[in-house]
Amino acid sequence: MKSRSNFQRNYIIDAFLKLYSQLKYLFKLYVLSKPLARGVIPVSIYNADVYFGNDKETKIYKLVNHEDIPIQEAKFLEGDFLKVITPFKDEIEAIVIDTTKPGFYFCNNHILDQNLNVIYERDISFNELPIYGRELSVNFTKLEGTVAYLSNGSPRIYGHWFIYTLPMLEVYWKFIDKQVIDYYYVGEITDFKIETFAALGIEKERIVDFPCKADRSITCVINRKIQNGGFQYPSSFGYKLARNLFLPKENYSNSKYPKRLYVKRGQVQHRAVINDNEVIEYLESIGFEALTMDGRTIKEEAEIFYNADVIISVCGSALTNLLFIREGITVIEIFPFGYLDGHFYAVANYSKANYFYMIGEKIPNNSTIPHFSNVKVNINKLEKICKLANLV
Repeated sequence: MKSRSNFQRNYIIDAFLKLYSQLKYLFKLYVLSKPLARGVIPVSIYNADVYFGNDKETKIYKLVNHEDIPIQEAKFLEGDFLKVITPFKDEIEAIVIDTTKPGFYFCNNHILDQNLNVIYERDISFNELPIYGRELSVNFTKLEGTVAYLSNGSPRIYGHWFIYTLPMLEVYWKFIDKQVIDYYYVGEITDFKIETFAALGIEKERIVDFPCKADRSITCVINRKIQNGGFQYPSSFGYKLARNLFLPKENYSNSKYPKRLYVKRGQVQHRAVINDNEVIEYLESIGFEALTMDGRTIKEEAEIFYNADVIISVCGSALTNLLFIREGITVIEIFPFGYLDGHFYAVANYSKANYFYMIGEKIPNNSTIPHFSNVKVNINKLEKICKLANLV
């Protein structure tokens, strides 16, 4: 009865917050006359021609790609699931909009059309985008030449860069000569983006983070299909490009990095492990070393993950470095209670990893948003899944 009461309370709170957000947006737009994005264009291979096909100044390119790869099933403790991560298809649907039409505008980590509509992937509502209700800059720089959009709604997140954004480059380069792209709009410049562009041989001066318009604007929308269990899986596009850029040389080994790696969460706002000391104490007893990825370069993180035989971590951006593991290693991913996601299962599969997952314990008064929830690890269950993985 108490659980039902909490559900009803949380539902009412969420509904109130959504209504408040909508009223606040409308007040800014129509009463204060603030410059705001007006909506979203959910582009797909099926509707791109409807939105942009009548413009002589606009070209549309479409890519549908499917890779036949062997997929290993995820392993977990019997009874330890809310829903199951299931095998997936490695496929991608992408659209490139290439236009010289005036009015397209890069700002607030997005690209907008002449009517201030955000061009974005399908299956997401306008009010779910970070740009919703945020004032747009009215001051922009006019850039001569071609600007390609290379950002997302959360441009400072390491995992989003590699899994959502970097694959856009591979799509662009299938249709457009990379030499004709003068600038890349990245939303916000970070160290890992600078390091990536350096590895690509692209000068820092061509990375743009300020509001701008261009003679020619290019954007890419990648839609990940919803598959079994309601999950959206990353394609192998980003996996291949990231490995080409940062994978250590074959047979690389460094004795200063652990073979059994537990990835600490570091300085995080979400999914903190509230009994991390207990977790580390147990894992150290079976030969693990705990490291955080905070403050490291991509190269160093790639070397640490490539060196490991076993990796255990709570789900989070640090597991993006599964892009750089050797084939056949063991990975155990830990989820907060009430949350499950197949992103890193997919990345682990691309390297033929032996993948396991476990669910954390329910925590009273935890976040009502499952993927923001903190994590409490049941040490007995951790021991059992380590035995299931033949680690003890």
